[in-house]
Amino acid sequence: MESSDRRIEQFARQFPENGMKLLLQNPSNARDLLALAGRDLVGLIDTEHMQLVQTTFVKRDYRHVESDIVLVAPYRRADGLGARNLLVYILIEHQSAPDRLMPLRLLDYLVQIYNFQTRRWAKEHRSLARVRLQPVLPVVFYTDTRRWDSVGQLIDLVPAGAPFASATPVFAPVFLNLPRIEPEILESAGGFLGWVLRLVQQRRARPEPFRALLQRVVAHLERMAADQRLRWLELLSYSLALVYHERDPEERSALHHTIETSVATDAARKELSKMGKTIADQLKEEGAREGERRGERRGERNAAIMTRQQTLVRLLKKRFGEVPTGMTDTIRATRDVQQLDRWLDQCVTAERLDDFDFGDV
Repeated sequence: MESSDRRIEQFARQFPENGMKLLLQNPSNARDLLALAGRDLVGLIDTEHMQLVQTTFVKRDYRHVESDIVLVAPYRRADGLGARNLLVYILIEHQSAPDRLMPLRLLDYLVQIYNFQTRRWAKEHRSLARVRLQPVLPVVFYTDTRRWDSVGQLIDLVPAGAPFASATPVFAPVFLNLPRIEPEILESAGGFLGWVLRLVQQRRARPEPFRALLQRVVAHLERMAADQRLRWLELLSYSLALVYHERDPEERSALHHTIETSVATDAARKELSKMGKTIADQLKEEGAREGERRGERRGERNAAIMTRQQTLVRLLKKRFGEVPTGMTDTIRATRDVQQLDRWLDQCVTAERLDDFDFGDV
């Protein structure tokens, strides 16, 4: 299991893109998420023995989108007994924006997971003649505030595709739409993760209601058992990172203080202090990198302007001989790239210097 310092650093550095993925890699958090999908579904999966699959099924084409999380758990029969050697693969796709192509992406993931199972079978058996595939449950977890009512079907992407509907793959992923889940359900059915998801759901609420909710969430997380310390740390790290990344900078100090005063022990407060410092340092690093990028862009623009100015002066001297000092001063003082380009274009057609509009020089 990774050290607490390592996990704090991961949440600080990866929150905007992969914070939720880091949470759901923990089988206990994934179990809480599945509980929100309904008892009948969760009843078929032995979530107590769920494990993360240490590979990725995202192809190169999808590297720009949210990453996949795949877990595996024993199948549980209706009588409560496990089915021999039967596993369930759970594919969780976290989405922070609506995606019309989601049915196509899910189909790709499903095929890859089934192919993965086939390759594993081939390594353990002499023939594929009796290959047995394990069920795959796709879950789409959507957390943005923009409306997205349904993942849709693959046939929805095919214009005039109705005649081919029977020949087009059909599957119904579990769609967990966070904005549509009642707060009471998150708190009662979603376990400790459900309480943190309340913060995600209300991340753009007014300052005072958000502060009060944050206080309640942190106090609830304090009820976690001592042997779940790393998970507690992950959930709290995520909550603190959310405060720093999603709330107004002027609120950060007060909200950090709210979290500190809500935890019960000095050890927890020390962990929080470490989290806050790591996240704040990360934000400073990001700000410094952005400043460097802005400086690089300014440097590139300055170099482009200087090149145009020097080229224009050289062309004018080549075509017309001596160029008045006033004209060269005007050229060197001009920062408008488009204006410099217009003068460069005129060098091709102008017959004398008077044809250029350099002002009163």
